[in-house]
Parts: sequence; C-alpha cells; structure tokens
Amino acid sequence: MPKKKKPAVGFYDLTGCNGCLLSFLFNEDEVLDIAQHVDIKTFRLIKDVKDEKKFDIVFMEGLVASNNDLEVLKSVRSKTDVLVALGACACTGCVPAYRNFIDTSKYSALVYDRIKELRDLPATPISEHVAVDYYIPGCPPDKKQILTFIKDILLGKNPYDYDKPVCFECRLNENRCLLDDGKMCLGPMTRGGCNSICTNGGLECWGCRGPTPDANTQLMAKLLEEKGFAKDHIRQRMRTFAGLMIEKPPKQKVVKPKPVRKKEKAKKKKVKKKPKPKKKKAKAKKVKKKPKKKLKKKAKKKVKKKPKKKKKKVAKKKTKSKKSIKKRASPKKKLKKGKAAKKKGAKAKKVKVKKKKAGSKKKVKKQKKAKKSKSLFKLRFKKK
Repeated sequence: MPKKKKPAVGFYDLTGCNGCLLSFLFNEDEVLDIAQHVDIKTFRLIKDVKDEKKFDIVFMEGLVASNNDLEVLKSVRSKTDVLVALGACACTGCVPAYRNFIDTSKYSALVYDRIKELRDLPATPISEHVAVDYYIPGCPPDKKQILTFIKDILLGKNPYDYDKPVCFECRLNENRCLLDDGKMCLGPMTRGGCNSICTNGGLECWGCRGPTPDANTQLMAKLLEEKGFAKDHIRQRMRTFAGLMIEKPPKQKVVKPKPVRKKEKAKKKKVKKKPKPKKKKAKAKKVKKKPKKKLKKKAKKKVKKKPKKKKKKVAKKKTKSKKSIKKRASPKKKLKKGKAAKKKGAKAKKVKVKKKKAGSKKKVKKQKKAKKSKSLFKLRFKKK
C-alpha cells in the first residue's frame, strides 16, 4: 500500500504579538505527535527555511494594518485550500482595531508618517479582505481547542463551532454571577469555548472571543446601565476586543504628508517667481508720486503751527510750576528761620544764666568782705 501524503500545513503571522502561535507550542509533547501526521512547511518560530509552493491548511495569526500585511495575506490565500483565522486579532480585530474609533491625527504622526515605505491601513480582521473557512477565537486561543481542531481535520470531521455564551460554561462550573457582585462582565454576549477560565478565578469576562451569533448588544448595554455603570465605560469595554463586530467605526480622512522632495521643489518655484512683484511695486510708485507732494505740504503747515502752541503751553506750565514751588518752599524756610532763632534764644539764655551766676558770686564775696570789715571795726571800737 502506498503511503498517504501528509497534509501540508503553514503557520503565518501578520500584525500581532505571536501569542496565538505560542499557544499552539504550549502543547509541548502533543505537538511532536501531531508533527508525525502533518508536514509543517512554514513556522517562523520553529523553522528558518520556508516552502511556500502549496498548502492544504494555513493558520493565520494577526490582523491587516499595513500594505505588507495585505500582500502576504492575499498571496497565502491563493496558495492554500483551507484558511483558518487563529486568535482574536485575525477573527475580530481585537485591541489594535480600537484605533478605528479614534481620530488618526492623535497617533499617525508618532510612527506611520515618519516611515515613507509603510502605507498605513485601517486595522481590520482578515475576513474583510479574503475568504476565511474556519475561526479559532480567543486572546490567546485555548491550546486544547487548537489541538482538537487539527485532529478533527486529520480525521475528516467538520470542526465544531462553539456558539454558546460564556455564561453557559460559567454555570456548569458552579460560579457565582459576577454581575450580582457589581462587576462589568460581558459573559452573556460573549462566545464560549474557553471553559470560563477568567470567571473561574473571579475576573469578569472582557469578550476576547467575540460576540455570539445571536448577541443583543443593546439589551446588554441597558442591563449594565441598570447595574450603575456609565455609558462611556460600557462603550469602551465592548469596543476593546470586538468593536468592529458590534458597530461600524466613523469614516476618517487619512491626510498623507508631503515628502521632503516635493517641499524643496515648491520652495525653488517660489524663489523663481520673486522678480514679478518688483515690477508691480515700481508701477505703484509712479502712480503715487502726486499725492505724496500734497501730503508733504499739509504736513509742513501742521508742523509749523503745532510747536508754537506747545511752547507757550509749556512756558506757562513752567512758570506756574516755579511759583507753586516757591510757595511750597516758603514754609520750609520759615521753619529753618524759626529753628535758628530758637537756637540763638537758647544760647542767649545760657549766657544770661551764666552772668546771673557770676553776679551772684560777686555779691556773695562783697557781703563776706563787708561782714569782715564790720567785725574788725567793732573789735577796734571795743578796745578803745
């Protein structure tokens, strides 16, 4: 019996984090078992050599965000029979697609306008550009789900498309409802298949696997509003992983910056056109010669009259100011004279006091002499 050919499998990645490819490698020993039944031709994280002639199955990770992504996606789609969207970026656009709801001027100048070769495109899932056969959602997808998908294809089965919400698995695992605890959980509208891994640990569901086919986002928003959450907060949470699946983003005009060469050419053209305005200026001077003379005469008359008036006014002001200064200065002089008179009076008083003291001393001396003379006279008279 001739041996059956192994199906040719390829793993590709566009704009993304490679977390979806790593989740397949986390199966470890089981990957080696699958490698015996599958011919892995391209896998950037495992093999350096690429064989891109023809594929049976291709797993595509990441979203389209540049012209390079779009070229790779279209070329791979033309070479494969089955294309599988691997992970949330490829299925719904995930977190990078959130920029479609933001004005491009806030982020384009940071990176995209600096690189001329990179032509920026709106971040979109791969289904917006090519036909997709199967989807494996999740951020990152469950490693066991990838294995079961490959096994089903090898056995010729149709892979099971899980369409029940996360709440279904959450109840099977006997978890308490996080909405009753006041947490913004999107489990009622999110596609299951992850075994409610987040809610098992007490963390609310953010909707990384995308909405269910029959998801009613409007009723979900009303329910969260009744729980006390703000509208802006609800809108941001729903847009984080699956915004493009819920609502259409606003149309935005992408303004392409002019390259440096074009700007330089424009400057040169402006320099060449400079002599033309010079001629216009010369003509304008000839026309405006007559009115200039009249203006000069008028100006001269006005200039002659004005300074005379100004001088008179200034002189008057000066005379008035001098008189006022003199009047104001007179009390100061009086004060100075008064102070000088006081000083002189004080000196005169001191002199008088000194004279009085000197006169009193002389009187005392005379009195003493008179007493002595009387006493001597009496003594002489008694002796006789």
